[in-house]
Amino acid sequence: MVMLPALLIALALAVAYWFPVRRWMGRWGTAPADLTRVMAGDGLIVHPTYSGTMAVVIHARPEHVWPWLVQMGYRRGGLYSYDWLDRLFGYLDRPSATSVLPEFQRLAVGDEIPLGRGPSWPVATIEPQRALVLDMRSLGDLDWVWQFGLYPIDDTHTRLVSRSRVRARTAAARLLTMAIEPAGFVMTRRMLLGIAQRAEALAAAPGPTPRVGSGFKTPEGAAKFLAAYDAAMTAWPVPRDEMDVPSRFGTTHVVASGPRDAPPLVLLHGYMATSTMWTPNIADFSRDYRVYAIDVMGQPGKSVPGEPVRSESDYAEWLTATLDALHLDRISLVGMSYGGWLALNYAIAAPHRVQRLVLLSPGGGFVPMARQFAPRGLLMVWLPSRVTVNWFMRWLGFRARPGDTETTRVLDVMYLGLKHFRMALETLRVLPAMFPDDTLRAMRVPTLLLVGEHEVICDPATALERARQLFPDVQCELVPDSSHEMCFSQHQIVDARVLAFLNESRRHAPERVVA
Repeated sequence: MVMLPALLIALALAVAYWFPVRRWMGRWGTAPADLTRVMAGDGLIVHPTYSGTMAVVIHARPEHVWPWLVQMGYRRGGLYSYDWLDRLFGYLDRPSATSVLPEFQRLAVGDEIPLGRGPSWPVATIEPQRALVLDMRSLGDLDWVWQFGLYPIDDTHTRLVSRSRVRARTAAARLLTMAIEPAGFVMTRRMLLGIAQRAEALAAAPGPTPRVGSGFKTPEGAAKFLAAYDAAMTAWPVPRDEMDVPSRFGTTHVVASGPRDAPPLVLLHGYMATSTMWTPNIADFSRDYRVYAIDVMGQPGKSVPGEPVRSESDYAEWLTATLDALHLDRISLVGMSYGGWLALNYAIAAPHRVQRLVLLSPGGGFVPMARQFAPRGLLMVWLPSRVTVNWFMRWLGFRARPGDTETTRVLDVMYLGLKHFRMALETLRVLPAMFPDDTLRAMRVPTLLLVGEHEVICDPATALERARQLFPDVQCELVPDSSHEMCFSQHQIVDARVLAFLNESRRHAPERVVA
């Protein structure tokens, strides 16, 4: 009798999985036409015991998607899924490729694609830029056919459809199929998104002006985000120039304001906040400086991702490439929140490029993050909605008051970016890590640290104390009556203090502008 409730619970869970969850997994990303369309390879298994179809819309043409399908496989281009899982299960011996590999671009019927250390998948059908079918009908008690189809939507969008059809000959094989379906769903979903990311980067790379919106889940989502971004930029109070500069990580969008011959000042925004967050500060900053507000690569914005950013050293390399493309030698560097961590990371990696460093409530780097930060932030990232975004931002101190259109517009941009942008898993993993004591002591860049008096992402007193102990040349202050939103609510105080600090260098050694 004791076991009866447990058995009933197990039965209920099994039923819940079998009907709605299994159905959802077998239709992820599809439109009704994807479920009814006849795909190449459907006739190889006439009466499957399982058939699942998944799809993704890619902001690229079929010729940009096809190379990634052709070169996939073990000791080839990889599977574009979760590299650590692929390695764990023996599907990979190295990270999935982030570039087209010419040596694997020729494929013919009868060729075999190894998907791991085990059996290879023979190619049953290949129609360049249209269809690829892998046929494994000799896998013990299972027949398995894996189909890929490319279906153009318009001149710039393609639907990539993946279909798996399985015929199990025994009850044990059917149970095995059901057991591996969740793992297959997780990895196939990530594979489709990985191919989409790479194809969009390939589509953006050749032209001098990349397609804005690449990196988003759908064209409609990109359009909504970009409309909100442009609406927020209408409040930009000074003239601006917008430019896009290339690197191996993609094309970086930069908004420049201020006198062209003035000393350069580079701004790195907070996590997912985009350059629109500098609207309250830009008038003051650009009065005597040529200010470059940069949309951080790999996050929602007008920067177009290419090869994923995988580490803090990648971020340093990306920023160096961006500064080189802008013909900037030594700069003053200002970073807010996550951008503050990026700025500190860059000053450590390339101190010869940074004349003065300003950290505004930096996220991590030299103090631990508050315990509440991770669960609150993850809820917003993984379940993006206006409720979760506003809840997180209110915790940080952001509250849109009546008539406060600047804050409202920035919150709209953040929400739509979280909802519609497809951030690479490799980049998501690059989280603010504390730098060792010796690393911070060795940094010789003059630094200003400003933290809100009521900061919630870390303990403000601890942050200022550790900075004073470890930084050789640092000025630390609390900004009164503010939390993490101090660049908005107390921007007059923040702007004045930042400019006073930056102008110290101009009084003693005027900065030379390279270009």
